[in-house]
Amino acid sequence: MRQTSRAVSSTLFATLAAVAVTWGSASSPARAASPADPFAWPSSFVVLGDGYPHSGDVCRRLGESAATANYLDHTAMLVGCPGPGNSAAAHQILQRRHARVVGETDGVTLISIATESTPASHQNDRKHHTPTKASPFATTGTLPCERGDGPTRTRTMCKFGIVHHDDRSTTVVVYWPDDETRAIFFSANGRVIGTAATASDRPTSGNTLTQKNAGVNRISVSHERYEIEDKLLTGN
Repeated sequence: MRQTSRAVSSTLFATLAAVAVTWGSASSPARAASPADPFAWPSSFVVLGDGYPHSGDVCRRLGESAATANYLDHTAMLVGCPGPGNSAAAHQILQRRHARVVGETDGVTLISIATESTPASHQNDRKHHTPTKASPFATTGTLPCERGDGPTRTRTMCKFGIVHHDDRSTTVVVYWPDDETRAIFFSANGRVIGTAATASDRPTSGNTLTQKNAGVNRISVSHERYEIEDKLLTGN
């Protein structure tokens, strides 16, 4: 009888131990597999793309919003990295030439990356480079631009350059942050006569809609939208 009780106790102990091992092995991977919560970008930012400098990175290019308006410059790109300026993500961006921290807001470090050389750098590098031709643009700057529809719509500020021709017509070349371009051609009286991918392409009027309100030309080209003021076309 004593041997039978001892056998039953041993069997019960082994069963409980097996259940404990099985429970532990089943629950541990579940805990290890749960990823860290991704950074939730505040609504105060216009976030562009899915990572910078590479897709999937935590930093993002930023468009114009109330939080970034004071930091945008047509000669630089604005990038935001979650966390303080000494974070690993921000440090990686700051290793790039002409990158500098310009602010921090809503838990995001704002970094400006120059896209054009400064006059000082031209002075330092003059002896190492051959002279280049003067810019063909009579006017440069930034203008409101928008791309996409519905939840994929992105609004930002695009760089532009304006060329005035001898026949008084005008070409506006718009540069998107991802290096895509759009050329918009105006007649001498300021009407849109067509658009093209680049200024050297033949303009077409297909998929182009234009509305004018208070001296601002609102131009739609397929899923792209631009706002160009009349005073830019006249050079005033």
